[in-house]
Amino acid sequence: MLNTRPTLRVVALTALFALLAVLLPGLSAASAAPGVRRVAAVPALAPGWEPGPATYGIVVTKDVPITMRDGRVLRAAIHAPADPATGKAAPGPFPVILVQTPYGKSFDGQVNDYMVRRGYIFLTVDVAGTGGSEGQSQLFGQVEAEDGAELVDFAAQLPHSTGKVGATGFSYLGIDQVFTASEVGPNSPLKAIFPVFTAADPYRDLFVSGGVVNMESSLGLIAGYFGLRTLTPLGERMSNPFDALRLAFQHGLAGIPFELTTGLNVLLQQGRVYDSEYWQERAPQRVLQKVVDNGVAAYIVGGQYDVFQRGEPLLYSGLQNAWAGRSVTAPMLPDQQVTSDYQLLWGPWDHGNQGEGIDLDRIKLAWFDHYLKGVDTGITDTDKPFEVLEGDSSYRVASYPSEEAQVERLHLAPGKKLTPAAVAGANQSIWFKGLSLACSQAVNQWAAGALRAFVEFCHGQPALQGLLDALQPGDATWDTAPLAQPMRLSGPLSLTLNATSNRPETMFVTEVYDVAPDGTQRLLTGGAQLGSLRAVDPVRSWAAGNDWIMPYHPLTKASAQKVPVGQSTRYDIEIRPSFVTIPAGHRLRLKVKTGDTPHLLPPPMKLLELLGGLYRVQPGSTLNLTVDR
Repeated sequence: MLNTRPTLRVVALTALFALLAVLLPGLSAASAAPGVRRVAAVPALAPGWEPGPATYGIVVTKDVPITMRDGRVLRAAIHAPADPATGKAAPGPFPVILVQTPYGKSFDGQVNDYMVRRGYIFLTVDVAGTGGSEGQSQLFGQVEAEDGAELVDFAAQLPHSTGKVGATGFSYLGIDQVFTASEVGPNSPLKAIFPVFTAADPYRDLFVSGGVVNMESSLGLIAGYFGLRTLTPLGERMSNPFDALRLAFQHGLAGIPFELTTGLNVLLQQGRVYDSEYWQERAPQRVLQKVVDNGVAAYIVGGQYDVFQRGEPLLYSGLQNAWAGRSVTAPMLPDQQVTSDYQLLWGPWDHGNQGEGIDLDRIKLAWFDHYLKGVDTGITDTDKPFEVLEGDSSYRVASYPSEEAQVERLHLAPGKKLTPAAVAGANQSIWFKGLSLACSQAVNQWAAGALRAFVEFCHGQPALQGLLDALQPGDATWDTAPLAQPMRLSGPLSLTLNATSNRPETMFVTEVYDVAPDGTQRLLTGGAQLGSLRAVDPVRSWAAGNDWIMPYHPLTKASAQKVPVGQSTRYDIEIRPSFVTIPAGHRLRLKVKTGDTPHLLPPPMKLLELLGGLYRVQPGSTLNLTVDR
């Protein structure tokens, strides 16, 4: 019998680190993502605009009750500009920035002192069922969106308010911004939002990859969300201990319909392990047309190694498509008209070091000064609203995928080669193990940036990664020849994999690497696919000839189908988008394996169908890249 105690220890520690990274992103922002130089470039702003000095002090009003439409009381904190001479609230008037948080309104990291000191009021509210607020926690449910719209009106009527409102926040707080912007209606006081590291579809962006559950981030979210929701009332309502205990008990009970139910569904391969109305209600992508119809501008910040790496470009393309009168789920057209009201800034960041190397506060201030104060900051003076920061430089595009990009196919050829043309001959075999020994960026990415020091150590020990690879027989790799010129990946990737299996279920994990001449490899991106959930929705998928450059899988119980034993079966595996330049002389590497520990959890109820799996790669398999030469 296997000894599971070390594994459980690793899982518990990973969940704790992930929680700390989500809650305290500043603690993990001391160094750039592995293999990426610090970013020096910043978005272009008007030559004459400067943020100006910190003019005001700050006055804080704690535990402000807000009675909602149905009698629930939410509680907020107000950080307002103060006269530095008297310490009292400055007369203003000032625009208001709304922050909706499940992590406790007293956590200082959610309030931007930089902006308060430059003339903004911050209203930070515990979302329903968290912190000091009453109600049922819903994890982005419809009630949170309706609450957000009501809070916008409350913010607009605060003393010393101009009546104009913006919203900002990171991760969960960013998702709530999108839903609030969709619910406010036209001519609302809400004029602009600034969501940082935000999902388009939390089910596909975070919870699963190709139907395989993301254990690392999910444990961090579930453990952290439950713990904070239950404990924060004790700090937020200390002025009334009995009320604090009442709220802590009520918030803890919410673990039954959410955390406990979700965990059991994962273990039993039921319910929320599949896509459903529950997850679709919580997908910001579905409300993007309403955001545009309501006239709310959005500046999105995304990261190459963020847990929401998949979804952030989809928010950009969805908003641009909605503005252009096209489907929010379609790829943008190369010649499509765009608006600078919807922008995306993409950098080499993970979930814990967003904006490192640039002055993100300056950009945020420029965005809100433009929309809430009517100042010409120059932030909208672009016809290419999607900016990619890489190394010490940046470039801009208008569309996603890039209007300059083309799809290139590399064939999985004999001899472990990736070639532009198909080559006849025997290919590689892959054994199912369900586990992996990893020393790569993936470990840090799905721990929300908390394990960056560990990964940086690994990158300094290429011999260690080589040893780990040698200890994992049954994985398969394919390499290009050294590149004659740089290759710039600029969007979605996919793997069209034809393979036979001796078992009625399969599990594939894909990884794409940049391999330097000395053998050092840098993980760029990856994906996964559970074989029984391989069905593709042709309406939602992005086509590239006979292949899908971004396949969309329904991932529903109804779409599940067993893998035919012994027959060549096609798997269209989505690989998260990448915006990275691979230098000349380097090689591009594809690895296909069957585990990604501690990131992915092989489905427990499928193990009997998976064990002993032997997969043989067949002709016609291709790695499909979006490349901007």
